[in-house]
Amino acid sequence: MMKQFEGRTAMVTGAGKNIGKEIALAFAKSGANVIVCDYNPQNAEETVQEIEALGVGAMAAVCDVRDREKIFAYVAAAVERFGKIDFLVNNAGGSAGLLNKLTRFVDAEQSTLDFVIDTNLKGAFHCSQAVLPSMIAQKYGKIINISSIAAICGLYDRVDYAAAKAGMIGMSKALAMEVGEFNICVNCVSPGAIERDGAKWAHMTYMGEDGHAGTPKDIADTVLFLAYQDYITGENIVVDGGRSLGPSHR
Repeated sequence: MMKQFEGRTAMVTGAGKNIGKEIALAFAKSGANVIVCDYNPQNAEETVQEIEALGVGAMAAVCDVRDREKIFAYVAAAVERFGKIDFLVNNAGGSAGLLNKLTRFVDAEQSTLDFVIDTNLKGAFHCSQAVLPSMIAQKYGKIINISSIAAICGLYDRVDYAAAKAGMIGMSKALAMEVGEFNICVNCVSPGAIERDGAKWAHMTYMGEDGHAGTPKDIADTVLFLAYQDYITGENIVVDGGRSLGPSHR
């Protein structure tokens, strides 16, 4: 029985664990070959092995998305191996918390601001520019950017992160205008509180008696929906269990 993405190829950044890994595995389960982009070699290889066990092709692209030269080199190698890239998911990102440097904006170091903007927004620029020539040539493609409800609501001690994620939404809308003529759709998914590294949270949303957080699968399901359709573009889908509606009073 043919799977919906059989013969297609997806590139997922930050695919070594959590949301990115779940997205990569979801594409593989739907029949797609997957390029696993992650800065951690061990995490990338573990994801590749799990994907290959599903009977599809996989390739590790071990690099930081801030490294434009390496991103372009990996994309060229992937196109040579698989013939094309049909889907790009710009999932790699993070706040200053990755550097243990969460601060009020007035105290933020320039190097920290650069790290957050470059990892989230410029990383998405690099990857999108790298895959677009292949997508334009075949007149088909889907670019899906993973933003955050921080872009909509703001987030304390994360002004740089909120700004970068808001930039990804603006990028999605403007790029969708430019590439629609080539049957390329560009959209955004904005997660709220999502379980990561096994951590679970309650009283964060309006869902269930406990107001539980979402799971990486909730985001992967939304990404695959956008990858499947051909007429939604320039949109931002919020997946947050209602968290952005305001504080839960339960």
